[in-house]
Amino acid sequence: MTAQVTSIPGFHEPFNAISHLGGAVVFAVLTVPLLRRASGDWRRTFSLSVFAFTSVFLLSMSGVYHLLSTESTGRDVLGRLDQAGIFALIAGTHTPIQTFFFRGFRRWGVLAAMWLVAATGITLFAVYYDSLPRGIATSVYLTMGWIAGAAGLVVWRRAGSADVRLLILGGVTYSAGAVMLALDWPNLWPGVFEAHELWHVAVLCALTMHWRFFMQHARMDLDGDPQHPHQAPR
Repeated sequence: MTAQVTSIPGFHEPFNAISHLGGAVVFAVLTVPLLRRASGDWRRTFSLSVFAFTSVFLLSMSGVYHLLSTESTGRDVLGRLDQAGIFALIAGTHTPIQTFFFRGFRRWGVLAAMWLVAATGITLFAVYYDSLPRGIATSVYLTMGWIAGAAGLVVWRRAGSADVRLLILGGVTYSAGAVMLALDWPNLWPGVFEAHELWHVAVLCALTMHWRFFMQHARMDLDGDPQHPHQAPR
């Protein structure tokens, strides 16, 4: 950041902490109707549970991390958990996409590979957290995200642009936020609302789009033809 963000008592980075802690509460509550809608097929319930858990985990870890001052002994640990949460959310978002829209190896094989990459990233960034440049992390996140985004393009071809628009827009929003964070620009209100704060807004907006997308497809028939996805009967 180009300027030190102004702190308030109990909040080292006020907007970043409050926005993501508030988001964690909101999405934790929204998990209930999401999983209720997915009921009837354990694969739907499990994959959306993974997505919901990783969403709430990331927002919680991020919120607490930005709550703590730089002198806090817990900030270093929470920083690692914040990074881990990003890897987990990318793979967690990919989980219902592969589960809902693909079959056979393209479902489970690709999903296993994505989680293996996420686990490797979590381990490496936990061990080398203090020595790896932040730009490397951003590059890895974008690469992982748009590998998963390729699956979204396949879904686009199968289901049509209207059906998958929220999925693609969410990915674009994440990417735009990550680029602003990497460039440390724009800093709209120095010391209060800078590029880092815009990144937090982008995360919440993108997550909302993906949540709506999965809510719309939560009752998809996973044994039907993925070329013509449709909702399972209630």
